[in-house]
Amino acid sequence: MDLTAFMTVADYERAAGASLDRAGWAYLAGGAGEERAVHANIAAYDEFWFRPRIFSDAGSRPDTAVSLFGQRLSLPVILAPTSPQRILHEEAELATARAAKRAGTVSVVSSDSHFPFPRIAEAGGTACWFQVYPYRSHAHIDKMIAMAEETGARGIVLTVDAYHRPQRVTARRAGFRVPPEVDFGTLRLLGILDGEVPPDARIDRIPLGWGDLDRIRARVQLPLLVKGVLRAEDARRCVDAGVDGVVVSNHGGRQLDCVTPALPALAAIAAEVGDECTLLVDGGIRSGGDVVKALALGANAVCVGRPYLWGLRVAGQAGVEAVLATFRREITDVLLQLGLASVSEVRRDCVWSAPLENKGIR
Repeated sequence: MDLTAFMTVADYERAAGASLDRAGWAYLAGGAGEERAVHANIAAYDEFWFRPRIFSDAGSRPDTAVSLFGQRLSLPVILAPTSPQRILHEEAELATARAAKRAGTVSVVSSDSHFPFPRIAEAGGTACWFQVYPYRSHAHIDKMIAMAEETGARGIVLTVDAYHRPQRVTARRAGFRVPPEVDFGTLRLLGILDGEVPPDARIDRIPLGWGDLDRIRARVQLPLLVKGVLRAEDARRCVDAGVDGVVVSNHGGRQLDCVTPALPALAAIAAEVGDECTLLVDGGIRSGGDVVKALALGANAVCVGRPYLWGLRVAGQAGVEAVLATFRREITDVLLQLGLASVSEVRRDCVWSAPLENKGIR
């Protein structure tokens, strides 16, 4: 497919939406309840405006690279864990991992992946981190971590905001059911799933407590990040427990409606622990400008979910690579316009908070 006509991430969204049936699109694009949180995640970025410098000698080739846990990424955009990707493309996580490797970034592979993680890690190499959902028992969690460490994962991301079944009304109304070609290969490998894939792609999980985090921290030999944090006091407890990173996230608005948008939560968490751990954020990021805004509010990098899935649907690995190239191009442009030589120079004073409705623009 010729992707030269795709100029923004929104172009991939429109193309992906046009190619899916109503149920498939409802599952991909939808969220919990009436989806206020999905829209609020996006709208939060519109509350911030850039403040360019003048008379800058920053040059014409700004550096978009960042380093996380000793890994150099070519841009501050990571592919968030999502599933089941097989709904969108036959190569699913294999295509995503290869795209991340080619682009010089990281794919965080979901424990709900269609292909078994060892096969994905072989395709992605050092571009793969592994995301852990707490399935069935603590023994299964340990088995999952051991498998990830033994097969090449470079980081463990523990997701803690999705223990309970969400109310995804839009997907239910559209009659979404997992297509027969979709499987959960990693969970089968670990003995967590031994029957049919549930029609709603949801397998029950066990809730964790703070003591469980201490146990997992002691078990994990890799960098450990906790994903799903929205409160500064929770981020503080995570850091005090020895985690290496926090992912500020409300699960893309897919778990709980009317939940705090990710971006303002990031600002509060960065004020509390930003100098003590790596901070990532996901939810609502739709452009390179959004990435730079997140960096200004304290993130070391961002995670994107739906945007790269749109690319995966449109053109497989090439589509994911093209979405990442779009982010890179837009980040570069914003840095140039701000008069910055590198993403490392992005600071809080690069943006100004001014809700549109309070300025007579809407």
